[in-house]
Amino acid sequence: MDFHFTSASLGRHCLVLLLALPGAYAATPAATPAAPPAQETVAQVGDQPVRRALLDALMDANAGRANPFDEENAHDRQERASARAALDRKAVLGELVTLELMAQEAVRLGLHQSADIVAEAELAYKTLLQRDLVRHMLSTIAVTDEDIAQRYQGVPAERQFQVASVDVATPAGAHAALAALRQGKRFGHVARRWSNSARPLAPAWVLASQMDTDLAPRIAGMASGQAIERALPQGGWQIVQLIATKELPKPPLDELRAGLRMQIMQERLGQRIEALKTRADIRLTAERAPQKESAQ
Repeated sequence: MDFHFTSASLGRHCLVLLLALPGAYAATPAATPAAPPAQETVAQVGDQPVRRALLDALMDANAGRANPFDEENAHDRQERASARAALDRKAVLGELVTLELMAQEAVRLGLHQSADIVAEAELAYKTLLQRDLVRHMLSTIAVTDEDIAQRYQGVPAERQFQVASVDVATPAGAHAALAALRQGKRFGHVARRWSNSARPLAPAWVLASQMDTDLAPRIAGMASGQAIERALPQGGWQIVQLIATKELPKPPLDELRAGLRMQIMQERLGQRIEALKTRADIRLTAERAPQKESAQ
């Protein structure tokens, strides 16, 4: 058997290995998985059997899991099953055996008793629990067609802006260019006179999402023909004029359905998590500040 091991594979599947080493993390009631019942094994590494369940988990990790926010259909399930079937099970088993072998060596050297390893293993296990709790919560959240239709009604129509801009080297140049526009000069004339580029950009139609985050709200609040000056993050100045605005037709419901469904699920999931926090008895203990060493 061609046993192989890479750091990348370790990074992908360390949580699978964690389940094989129940003694490698803090044994608190909230952080300790139940001991697995006797199961069929697929390998023996020294005295330690390697359970088939671990191999199946590693195969699933390689094939990918369904996105819990998506409405999975028969085609999606078939694609994932095909991806799993295409995996080299013998190679995956070799990877799992190598993980087990190295884990045993780490335990022999006492590395599993390291405070860092104990903390990381507990964190990894609780992350697994959190992941599956989220999947469970999402499986119980029903989003109806009426929910999606109602959310669709609140989707605003998107606006598109025809914007002209010219970069200017100095604040004085920007002030002069803006003053010329306000006096009625055409933007093309202003661009040729004060641009620091040999070929100023032509006006273009853009969405708010395509603009700088600081520019978009300013443009949205302007009237056609209005111009502003602004300092550029990379240096220099810019004159921007809004030429025209048009409202785009809202995409049909079917195009937005998946995104709206995910949006509703995310909101309801967040509400359930917040409800957990509200019901919980949580007390934060302040960390002690490190004490200064006494002067020698």
